[in-house]
Formats: sequence, C-alpha cells, structure tokens
Amino acid sequence: FLDPSKRPRWAQFLMSPFPRVTFFSWAFTAVLGTTEREYAPQTWSSTFYRPREARFDFVGMVNMDSVFFASRNGVSALHDGLLTPVVTVEAHDGDITAFHLCHHRSSIFYETLSKEGGVLTLFEYSLSLKNSVKIRAFQETPPATSLACVDQLLLRASPASLLAVNLQPGAAHTSILQKFRDPEGLDALASLAVGFAADVISSAQVFAVAPKNRSILRLHLQEDHSGALRVAGSEDVLPAGSGADGALSEASTLAPQQVAWDHGKVLFVDGCSLRQVHNGHVSSLLGSPTECVDAANETLEPAPWASRLSKPVALVTEAEATAGRSLLLLTAAEVIHVSQREEDACSHSLNEASCVANDGCGWTEGHAPTEKRCFSCTALQEWAASQKPAVEACSLQLSSHAGSTRYSLAGCGCVAPTLAPHSGGDEVSTIQAFLSVAVVVAALAGGVYMYRSRRRAEMMRELYGIDTAQFHTFYDRD
Repeated sequence: FLDPSKRPRWAQFLMSPFPRVTFFSWAFTAVLGTTEREYAPQTWSSTFYRPREARFDFVGMVNMDSVFFASRNGVSALHDGLLTPVVTVEAHDGDITAFHLCHHRSSIFYETLSKEGGVLTLFEYSLSLKNSVKIRAFQETPPATSLACVDQLLLRASPASLLAVNLQPGAAHTSILQKFRDPEGLDALASLAVGFAADVISSAQVFAVAPKNRSILRLHLQEDHSGALRVAGSEDVLPAGSGADGALSEASTLAPQQVAWDHGKVLFVDGCSLRQVHNGHVSSLLGSPTECVDAANETLEPAPWASRLSKPVALVTEAEATAGRSLLLLTAAEVIHVSQREEDACSHSLNEASCVANDGCGWTEGHAPTEKRCFSCTALQEWAASQKPAVEACSLQLSSHAGSTRYSLAGCGCVAPTLAPHSGGDEVSTIQAFLSVAVVVAALAGGVYMYRSRRRAEMMRELYGIDTAQFHTFYDRD
C-alpha cells in the first residue's frame, strides 16, 4: 500500500480525495445520527438554465444578465436563453482545464492543456476588447484545480503548488506561495475565493478548501524579507466534523468542495448542500450534505430542506458592485439560481397558526424542529413561475414529499385537500366484511377438523392399542 500504483482498485478508489471524504464522513454521520440543519430564512432556489446537449464544467457571472459557461472546448455567453460562443479552443490546441471570471478586471482567465499533455497555457480574455492574450505557459506541472484574481495577481492552485502570477504589463514574475508534498495531491487546495479582490493583497481575504482535512481555510499572504510573496500562515474558518450549523465556534464541515465570496459572506458547497458563514453564524441554504441524488432525480422545493441536489460542479457569485443577493450553482443536472430575499411580514411568524391566519402567507414544515418556514404568497408564485417547466403553486399542497414535508397554502388561495366519498365505498366495505367472515369460518372449520382427528386417534388407541387402522379387502373365489 505504500506504492499508490500497486494498490487494489478498491483501495485506490477509497483513497482518492472525493470518495474517501464522502465515504468516511458519511459513515461517521450514519453512526452518530443525522445533524439538524439551520436553514437561512428567505432563501429561494429555481432552475436558471438546463443544458440540453452541451456539458459545462465551469460557470462565471457578473450579474444575472451577464453569465458565461465554459466547456472543454470553449466559452459561451448566455443571452435570453441562447448561448453565444465567446472563446473557441480548437481541438488540436487542447482542452480548457480551469476557468475564472475576474470582476475587477472585467476579464476571463482560462487554462488549456495541450493534446500532447505536456504544456499548460494561461490566457486572459477581455470582455470589453473581446480578445485573448497569452499570460503564461507551464511545463511538467499538473493542471490547475482553481484560479482566482486579486489585485494585479492571479492565484493558481494545483496538486503541486499554489502560485501567484503577476499580471502587470511587462511583468513575467511568478511566485511560489506554497508547495504541496503529498504525491497524490491530498494536501492541495481544491478551490479558491477572494474577498475584496480589487484591493491590495494585504487587504484582500483569501479563502480555500483543503480536501485532505475537509476544512475551509483563510490564507494570510505577505511579502518576506526579500520582497517575495508567501503564505505566512492559515487559520480554520470551519474545521472538519459532522457538518453542523450554528455558531461559528461550534459549526463544522462534512465534505467541502467549492467556496465563494459574496458581500461579506463565505459560501461553500458541502456534500450535496449549499451553506454559508455570515456574522459569526453558519447556516444552510439548500439541500443536505448526505442526501445526493442522480441528475435525473434532482428536485427544487420552496422548502430548502426538501430540495435534493445532484453532484455540485461549480459555485459563483455576483460582482461586488451588485446587490449581491443572487448566486449560481452548477450541478450535474442544471444551473440553479439561489437568491436571498429581504424579510417581510410573513417571515416573522414562528408557527403555522399565526402564519396562515394572515392573508398572503403560506406555511411549510418538515420533520425536524428547525424545518419550519412562513413565506409570502407573492414569493411562492414567483418561484412557481420561474421553474422550468412552470408549476402550479397549489399543487404543492396536494402532493406528499420525502421527509414528511408538507405545505399549508390556504392563505395563498389554495383549497385544502379533502377526502371525497368514494362512489364504490359501500361495495368495498361489503367485500371486506365478506372476506373477514370467510377467514373466521375457515379458521373454525380447521379447528373442528383437527379436534375430530385427535378424537379418532384416541379411540383407536383405547379399542385396539394402535394409532392407525388397517383395512383388508377379501374376494370370493369361483
């Protein structure tokens, strides 16, 4: 087991980063029980875009009207539901292996891997000039796992190292911020995010996902005595654990994958859920870390705990200059728009009675004590209309959901379901009564038969001293 190449296939699978994290952490959760989640109020999710034939590996956004997708062979912009090619990578030039939309530079960074597999090239595409410029080329290094811009630098994480590429005109300097020593890259950083990216590096906040110890880190970058930029230290924002929500000092992660910054919030994908760190508190926005489904079974509900996500692929947020209430989550099935609305009169109701007593308010409740929510009917109608395809809001009240989630929508004009009398009810009752009597009669008949058989056996023993009787047939001879 010392040589990774000589390990059995099952060992290689369990020792690879994602299966090892999910297998052991989910087993840990199964033993200790389900962790209750604290869902952030006024969080809504809907289908933003569902690819039909194309498969995307990356997504970037400036705002909800300016969204870009990237696959292995190019970058496209989404306008009115239609994709327009922006960058095309020819088949003989290689494949796109990393992607990042830099807000303060208004540009897209992407990395390509040559077909021969030996050369990695970084490009910057200007959204205003609409052209690509080669930034840097690398040889004999693994592809990037994440890119993130900060000030005049581009941070590049890979299984081998964390680099800072200088983007200033005429500069060709690349700093090695940190080297990773694990031969399988288990101590590498899987995802990068930067808060206040337009500020100088000393004022920016750099976050990363460390898959080896299943934690989210904050990196402290500073120049050393020679003027070179280095990782001076790091601290846990969230350590590994059961994935509990709550106060930052008590919360933990389960299987973190992607991290993003959004107006003072640290958002992260944990297993098959979306969670956030805000004002010293950790809460869930969507899904459940351990409740993953296939792409065909992905579902979105007004109740965030009832939503079930397929494998998350990418997480992006709006630029700092925007309102910052929307983000996009790319999964194996679709692109999900997650928004956080301002609190309204309905959101202050803490129980069903007070909620539905107000016109224009609806109620949903799950099986856990924290799975309760009062929402405005306007928000519900907007959610229903935004689904693809659109759904009827009142149908939620008529259906039954996994996890015993139910909806009470009388305040939204929905009629509560009633059990109408069945026209064949009398006939069904008659058949049930007949079958009951038949069973009783059969049981009595069986009892009488067994009793008579036992009495015959006792009489044979009393008369002849035997348990069985023998009969002989005699024939007259002519």
